[in-house]
Amino acid sequence: MGAGFSTVTPPPSQVSATSVAQAVWSYSPRSLTDIQNLVTAIQNNDPGALPSYSYLTYVPDAYYSGQVSLTQVAAFINNAIRNYALVDSIAGLISNNPYNLWNTNFVGSLAVNPYLTVTSLNMLILSASMTANSAQFLLYYLAQNYYYNMWIETVTANAPSSITFSANATLSTNVLIAQNITIASGVTVTCGTTTCFFVAQSFNNYGTVVAYGGTGGVTATSSLTNYGGTGGGGIVAIAITAVLGTLNVSGGIGGTSTNNSPGGNGGNGAGGVFYIVSGVTVPIGGTGGASGYLGAAGINGGGGGGNAVGTNGGKGGNATVYSFSSPNAMVTYILQGLSDWWLINVLGKSPSSTTPLAYMYGSGGGAGGGGVGYNVPGGGGGGGGEVAVYGYDIISGTINAAGGIGGIAYYAVPGAPAGGGGGGGGGLVFIFYGATSGSVTANVAGGTGGVGTTSPSNGLAGANGTAYIAAVTVNG
Repeated sequence: MGAGFSTVTPPPSQVSATSVAQAVWSYSPRSLTDIQNLVTAIQNNDPGALPSYSYLTYVPDAYYSGQVSLTQVAAFINNAIRNYALVDSIAGLISNNPYNLWNTNFVGSLAVNPYLTVTSLNMLILSASMTANSAQFLLYYLAQNYYYNMWIETVTANAPSSITFSANATLSTNVLIAQNITIASGVTVTCGTTTCFFVAQSFNNYGTVVAYGGTGGVTATSSLTNYGGTGGGGIVAIAITAVLGTLNVSGGIGGTSTNNSPGGNGGNGAGGVFYIVSGVTVPIGGTGGASGYLGAAGINGGGGGGNAVGTNGGKGGNATVYSFSSPNAMVTYILQGLSDWWLINVLGKSPSSTTPLAYMYGSGGGAGGGGVGYNVPGGGGGGGGEVAVYGYDIISGTINAAGGIGGIAYYAVPGAPAGGGGGGGGGLVFIFYGATSGSVTANVAGGTGGVGTTSPSNGLAGANGTAYIAAVTVNG
């Protein structure tokens, strides 16, 4: 080191983005004129006044140094994107973060500033210069900081302006995104998978949406029809304004067989999947009838009836349950999964790690046991499914998420009792609203047990589900 000079390296805890930015900006050949030109351009919202568009790199420094406000920066960036064709340049800065100026704190704050429009935010995410991870960060930031309406507007900004169902239809995709989704009166839309997701600025259902979940247990022989009922499916609606119409995720009825051909044990129902807020429990299905050979109840599938001469009813399906600490936490998780689905399937951007879609649906009921030449047990009812809705304003809706009724045992001859199927457990309904919840009714009753050939062999009813309606924090 030359005489009279020394260097002191500060510890990392004392090195901030602001100090780095100021050091970079002050490095020769920058001049006071350069700095003032940038500041003036931002203050006047005039990207064309920049000496060179390369100066966009240093926009955050003008903010860090306190010479312009974040609102002025947001308006300036918005103008640069919309009117100066600089979207790719800015997307590249966000993705590459030169000199740590365009760090996540700055970019996140910029993203939720109202002077950066959702159209511009959408254009940034769509830009070829925006990496998948950076695009994911922007969408996750909106969701994690409860900017749910802004998230919806951003994702739908380049979606079809309107999708209308004027005739019955079965969806070929599990996620439907549009600015406006309308289902006409008298029309039934059936989900093509266990769960369907609707994302729209305005969701207007004047008809019915139906979803089917976990499969019921198969019968002991192909000639029997005492199968387990199908679980109700899942419906997720994310909208700023929502008319829910009729949403049907009730469990299916357990089967009854009039054929008493010999056979073995009934098959087990498939397990469902539920997403819940802490404190809510998924109900148990009802146990099938006929002591000693009954089908055990599941979460939330009903057990199949047994036959006292030695054939067991199938077990009701047992669901996997994911719990969240609060309503906001659950909404945020659902939006993260939809964010990644949109990035991958619509934009072709694949982040390094992703959140899965929140598939939710009820468990299938267990099948009744074989007839063994005598009386034939009934199948267990399917469990009710799940509906999860976020709407800033929810106008109205009728939701059916009841458990399926247990199948009735077939009486052919006096003798060995055959059990009725257990009823499916009720489903779950979560209505999360920002401003108004409107008039929403929900049926989450457990299914009644099927009648056995003797009263002691009746199936038991499934437990009732839960309708949970709560306000969530919405920041924009």
